[in-house]
Amino acid sequence: MKINVLYFAHVRDITGIPEESMYLETGSIDLLKTKIFRKYPELKKITNLLISVNNEYYSGMPLSENDTVAFFPPVSGG
Repeated sequence: MKINVLYFAHVRDITGIPEESMYLETGSIDLLKTKIFRKYPELKKITNLLISVNNEYYSGMPLSENDTVAFFPPVSGG
């Protein structure tokens, strides 16, 4: 299945690209994370990496064809 992946802020700096498509055999977010961490091992250093699926914080649901998954670092404000 095709998944659209977006990268924001420092995550984008590490990947060097704002987005890409990835192909998964199953709808497992763990499989997607494994593929991304293999491709961009520096991302493992970001603690509490945030993930959203179709503009909602990831809450354990399986991924579906053409979902958009975004990865971004924790957000802080002042």
